[in-house]
Amino acid sequence: MKKKILFLVMSLSIMMLAWGCGKKNNDVELDSTPEGTATVAPTGTVSEPDTTTDEAVVEAPIKEAYEVGDYITLGEYKGLTLSYTKLEVSDADIDAAIQSELQGNATEEEVTDRAVQTGDVVNIDYEGLKDGVAFEGGTAQAYDLTIGAGNFIQGFEEGLIGAKVGDELALDLTFPADYSAPELAGQAVVFNVKVNSIKVSVVPELTEDYVKTNTDYENLAAYKEGTRTNLIAANDETMRNEKIKNLITTIVDTSTISSYPQSVVDYYAFEMESYYSQYAAMFGYELVDFLAANNLTEESFALEKKAYAEDRTAQELVLNSIIKAEKMEISDDEYKAGVASYIEDYGYASEEEFFQNATEEQIRESLIWEKAVNFILDQAVEA
Repeated sequence: MKKKILFLVMSLSIMMLAWGCGKKNNDVELDSTPEGTATVAPTGTVSEPDTTTDEAVVEAPIKEAYEVGDYITLGEYKGLTLSYTKLEVSDADIDAAIQSELQGNATEEEVTDRAVQTGDVVNIDYEGLKDGVAFEGGTAQAYDLTIGAGNFIQGFEEGLIGAKVGDELALDLTFPADYSAPELAGQAVVFNVKVNSIKVSVVPELTEDYVKTNTDYENLAAYKEGTRTNLIAANDETMRNEKIKNLITTIVDTSTISSYPQSVVDYYAFEMESYYSQYAAMFGYELVDFLAANNLTEESFALEKKAYAEDRTAQELVLNSIIKAEKMEISDDEYKAGVASYIEDYGYASEEEFFQNATEEQIRESLIWEKAVNFILDQAVEA
């Protein structure tokens, strides 16, 4: 993903991706991180996103200056009780994390002396035919398919079990009635498939040699302890985010918001639409087609966008009220340190590159909000 998109995600994450978006009179559900869209292959799985896009982010609407007190009467924000799920790291968690890493370093070995089994990675050529005619998205060559992963429609993977290298099969299948491509939903088709090769995944064994070769640790004991430390840090971040989410929700719920500054609502509505438009573009979709592929209508997306924008605005009003009440400011030194931190966190090579995608106003706003959030956390008390 290009850094222009990364910065937009950074803008989102300052508030919403960490704290969550509370629904208000809206039953529509849209994940904060969009799921991959369905192709018209036998899968319903995602195509690999095209991360080479370098299209410029369209300019967002300008948030006009407003007097925060005209819109909100701030509720209590000091001494709130912290509410969160306490997380601990067990030995089983460590073992699971290490096993996941081992699987990530697995290699593939070709199998020539047996037929396809569940768990194999089978390289295939296939062509899907409806009424004897190949349909769009239903043909591929040299495609690696993991048998049993459930990525293709029911019957496809199962139909390959028992086949050998070089076998050619005709699979008579039916697309699900709710398949994302209407022209194929519930339709009978034939897939002609050729098995090119069979591979198995070989997970490395956890040994002292593996640790020395593949990690930064000197021995197995240090590796396990390092894994524990990393899991604890991840849990701490998860718990902190939950604390923030619940504290902000409490303050919003106990505050009185008479109305929303429209330019701010428009800004956040644009922010959400821009994020999804860019995400869709990575898969080669227009936004409307991306929504349709995820079983969303433009109307449902508009409702979700409105709810998101109003939630973001409410939280901004809360934070800006606290900033005003506590007379918070960002010093020049804090600003410089914040810029340096963002550059490191988001992988920019230089300040020059960073400021091609961010403005001083955006950075100062983010930093002052972070200061307000930290103040709320510091003032909160354990249950």
